[in-house]
Amino acid sequence: MKFIISSDAWKTTLTSKQATRAIAQGLQSVDPTLEIVEFPIADGGEGTLDALMNATRGTYKTATVHDPLGRPVEAKYGVTGLSRHTCVIEMAQASGFSYVKKHEQNPRLASTFGTGELIRAALDEGHRNFVLAIGSSATNDGGAGMLRALGLKFLDKEGQEMSGDLVQLKHLDRLDDAEFDKRLQECTFAVVSDVQIPYIGPQGATRLYGETKGLQAEESEEVEAALQQLADVIEAHTGVRLHDRAGAGSGGGLGGAVQAFFPTKWYHGIDFVLKRSGWENALSGVTHVITGEGRLDAHTFLEGKGPHGVAKFAGDKGLPVTLFAGSGDIDVAEEANDVFNEVVVLATSEKEVEQALEKPEEVLRQAAARWYASKRGE
Repeated sequence: MKFIISSDAWKTTLTSKQATRAIAQGLQSVDPTLEIVEFPIADGGEGTLDALMNATRGTYKTATVHDPLGRPVEAKYGVTGLSRHTCVIEMAQASGFSYVKKHEQNPRLASTFGTGELIRAALDEGHRNFVLAIGSSATNDGGAGMLRALGLKFLDKEGQEMSGDLVQLKHLDRLDDAEFDKRLQECTFAVVSDVQIPYIGPQGATRLYGETKGLQAEESEEVEAALQQLADVIEAHTGVRLHDRAGAGSGGGLGGAVQAFFPTKWYHGIDFVLKRSGWENALSGVTHVITGEGRLDAHTFLEGKGPHGVAKFAGDKGLPVTLFAGSGDIDVAEEANDVFNEVVVLATSEKEVEQALEKPEEVLRQAAARWYASKRGE
C-alpha cells in the first residue's frame, strides 16, 4: 500500500504539517517500511502560506506588524517559487487565532490592521500579483482594520476619525480615501477562502462565527449593527453592496472589504491549494488517502473546506479516504460517512478532549497506529 497523508491544521493545537507528520509516524510505528507521501494542505486558513511555499519551493519574508490586539509581532508572507511575481499573504499570520489566548478573545477590539500592514510591506517590496488567504481569523471587524492600515479613514458626522471598539462604527458617517494606497489598483488579488458567507444576516460573519471568536450573545446585536452601518457606508462610497454578497463575511468580513476596494478574483480555498500545489500529481501510485482536521462538525462538509476537498478530488480517482478528527459529535460522524470511507474521531466527550489536548501529537500518533494495526488484522 502507498498512502498520501494530507491533514489540515487543527486550529491552535497542531499545524497541518505537525498533524500530517503525527499520522505518518503512527502508521510507520506499525510498519516502518510503509510508503507514505506527507503532503500537508490548507483551505485558505492557517497553513495556506506554508502549503504553497512548500509545494512551490517559495521564499519566505517577514515584516513587523500588529497582532489582533495591537501587539507588535513578526509575521511571515511569501513569494512562490513558480513565479517570483506572486506574493502570498495569509491573514492568519497577522490576524489569526494563534495570537489570542482564550481569555483574551474580544472581537469588538480585535483588528485586521496587521493584515493591512503585511499587504503594505509587500507593496513596498514591489509586489503586485497576490494570493490572499482569508481564514482562521480572530477578528470580526469587517476588514476595517486592514483598510485603515492602507490609508482609508473612517469619519463620524463631526469629521472625526474613528478607531478602537468595533461598535463605534454604528456612528460611521463617511469614508475618506484621499490617503488610501493607490498602488492597490495596480494589483491583482486571488482571494482564497474556505467559506462563502455574506457580510451580515443570519448566516453572516457575526452570527455564524462571532461566538467562536469570543463574542458574547448580548453583544452580537450591537456588533451586527456596526457591520450593517459599515456595509451601508461602503456601498454609498463604492457602489458595491456587501450585505448579502457571497464571500463578503469570510475572515470576519475582511472578504467584503477586499471585494469592495481591491481588484479580485475569488477561489474556493481547498480547490485552489490542491491545484496550485501539485497535490493531484502526488497521487501517482497512491492506494489510500488520509486527511484530518481538529473538529468534525457541519462546517466539514462545506465547499471549500480542506477535508471535503480532499475527499472530492480523491473520490474522482476512485481512492478511499479516511478522516482523522480531533473531536466531534457521533451524529455528525455518521453523516461524514457519506463523504469519507472511514472516520476516526479521537475524542467525543469534554473529558476526552481535555486529555487529548495535553499531548495532541502523541494522541494522534497512537490513534493512527491503532487504526493501521486494525487494518492489518493485528
